[in-house]
Amino acid sequence: MTDPSPEELLDRISKGCTDSLSQLYDGFSAALYGIALGILKNEAEAQEVLQEAFIALWEKADRYDPGLGKASSWIIHLTRNLAIDRLRKRQRQHVGQERFLEQRSPEPEVAEPSSALISQERAARVQAALRALSPEYRSVLELAFFHGLTQSEIAERLQLPLGTAKSRIRRAMERVRLLMTDSSTDFP
Repeated sequence: MTDPSPEELLDRISKGCTDSLSQLYDGFSAALYGIALGILKNEAEAQEVLQEAFIALWEKADRYDPGLGKASSWIIHLTRNLAIDRLRKRQRQHVGQERFLEQRSPEPEVAEPSSALISQERAARVQAALRALSPEYRSVLELAFFHGLTQSEIAERLQLPLGTAKSRIRRAMERVRLLMTDSSTDFP
């Protein structure tokens, strides 16, 4: 039996299949990290973009239109845009700091665009959801999304059978999704 195509994986992800997200992660994370790193030239920011990309893929998989191109192109485009957005934000902050130092006048900061505020809120909800997870679930997600490890590497690092590592990742993703979709939940 052949592995499912990226198009099939996106279709399954749009229906809530966390295993398909894990498969997509295993197949694309290294390349996407490389793209983000090439744009940002900063490992920590590239890791953050990789995390944002997979969160976006989880949330927006149903928006992929096969008639407009290959799934792999869509995934790469999404990640590239996130990295470029982050680079532009960094450059705006740098220019803003330079202007501030040149003027040396305390002026109020310009409010962030609403999309940046939404991204900040989403990131805060993800962080809160991660804090709400048990340590065993939190550790597998951190290794996968923050450190870019594959399921096999996670199993090896935590000295777990591969099946156990996959199950923990799947259950952790389900828990995060539940916590994030339950808007009435107050995280600790």
